[in-house]
Amino acid sequence: MKILEKIRSTDSLPSLPTVAIEVLALTRRDDTSVQQLATVIQNDPGLTAKVLKVVNSPLFGIPREISSLKQAINMLGLRTVKVMALSFSLVETVGRAECDGFDFSAYWRRSLTTAVAARLIAKAACPEVAEEAFVAGLLADVGMVAAWRADSKTYTAVFEAWRESGSTLVAAETEKFGCSHALMSGELLRSWGLPAIVCDAVESHHEENLDKRSGNSLKLTNIAISAAQFAGLFGQDTPCRELFAVKETCCRSCGLSEAQLDDILSAMNRHVREAASMLNVQIGATVQYAQLQAEAAMQLANLSMQAEMERAASEKRESAIRAEADRLTDEKRQILEVAATDGLTKVANRAAFDKQLDDAFQRAAQTNEALGLIMMDVDHFKKFNDTHGHQAGDEVLRMVGQCLKDVVRGNGFVARYGGEEFAVMLIGDTTRQIRELAESIRTAIESRTVTHANKALRVTASLGTAEVTGNAGSASPGLLVEAADKKLYEAKRAGRNRVE
Repeated sequence: MKILEKIRSTDSLPSLPTVAIEVLALTRRDDTSVQQLATVIQNDPGLTAKVLKVVNSPLFGIPREISSLKQAINMLGLRTVKVMALSFSLVETVGRAECDGFDFSAYWRRSLTTAVAARLIAKAACPEVAEEAFVAGLLADVGMVAAWRADSKTYTAVFEAWRESGSTLVAAETEKFGCSHALMSGELLRSWGLPAIVCDAVESHHEENLDKRSGNSLKLTNIAISAAQFAGLFGQDTPCRELFAVKETCCRSCGLSEAQLDDILSAMNRHVREAASMLNVQIGATVQYAQLQAEAAMQLANLSMQAEMERAASEKRESAIRAEADRLTDEKRQILEVAATDGLTKVANRAAFDKQLDDAFQRAAQTNEALGLIMMDVDHFKKFNDTHGHQAGDEVLRMVGQCLKDVVRGNGFVARYGGEEFAVMLIGDTTRQIRELAESIRTAIESRTVTHANKALRVTASLGTAEVTGNAGSASPGLLVEAADKKLYEAKRAGRNRVE
């Protein structure tokens, strides 16, 4: 593995900042105090500002502003802040590397997507390793930068071979170097003195040396593997049609439900862009989960049609081909219908809602019809889940979905917007009609029960309404959703179980 020798023998990456070295030293001690960690971080004002910016971001969701490092450490814990400070320092180190021709925009997009996916999956599946998961994802591909600096000519050839062969980057690297960038990354992190559990997960995030992992190390490794696979999909390095297989593998290896994973993936793009802003790195254009779902469904449908049409053509019977084409058209419709439906509640999913809303705006611009929107949230759903369990929570979401279909019927388009939030789109209704329908939905949900563990459970919902006329030139789907969301927030602030 000559490339590893080159990485070790050359300055493949700039040396670590003093603050990073001191934070690493503190991570290896169990008796670190709040004052010690705060003092080390405060030696770097830029790092201090970044830590406080992240702590006050939606990523952590702390209700009040944190204004000092001591407050941040007391609120989040020593381990979380140590890992956060270390992440910022290491990102700065990688960012200082001079790599002519290296696509840092794609690199940071992939790294931040992996880091965010790893942290969100870990928070749901194994919270005790959530912060290590973020660091492992963030630095999983740092071996690429080191290899490029050590031998850019050869590594360029590896990238070209990968793109032309249609194989994997790991296969191209292993053929040329005898090892993958994952092993290079793990080696580099060990030389920096990062915790072994992080180094192990990074080394195995492309499923190498899995037999050496156990306990929390194996859990973190499985999380890193899934996160890297989702980063490949969101970065369009992996065909979209692999989405469903990757989701199935992630649910199985990490112990997540499909609904949990869908909520994580729906939040990915927003968190990735927030992380890029916080770390001050450029990541270029990103992809929404809804786009990924739609493209995956279309690719699968087209593959199905192509395979079946080839079989039918071989029979050389025109009548059979026509019949087969009809069947395939129906099959494609069914596949797209499944892709547009939320698996848990059986109402439309976010991807279908976004498309319907865009289409409705285009039609309304021509017909001057009004568009109405109801945004609805199940009240205190997290507390309900914590009290009664996720199974009971799933039953509630199914009940709410059915209730919406029963009340709205054919008068609007019902969708699950994400988590416990639902949306109803209406065309041509007046403000009064929209509010009346919203009130009917509220009372219907309040009156229904869900039976779980021999208990009759009830929930309530808060709803926000908004409308726009088709000739409102400044209107957009995003602004309509934002307006309804603001009204929903007012309903919650006014005591919940109401319409605004």
